[in-house]
Amino acid sequence: MGVNSVTLVGRAGRDPEVRYFESGSMVANLTMAVNRRSRDDEPDWFNLEIWGKQAQVAADYV
Repeated sequence: MGVNSVTLVGRAGRDPEVRYFESGSMVANLTMAVNRRSRDDEPDWFNLEIWGKQAQVAADYV
């Protein structure tokens, strides 16, 4: 099974919800608004689930 990588540039819709597990893993969930090319269009909203070191970065800086 492969891993998909996506790069989004946008605005966070809310602060990340961070959960820690007994195993030491962590996950951060948040929403992100990404503008379309035309300023008149509504942004696309994405639900993000971020794991591991990137989750810690999201928790610290978003």
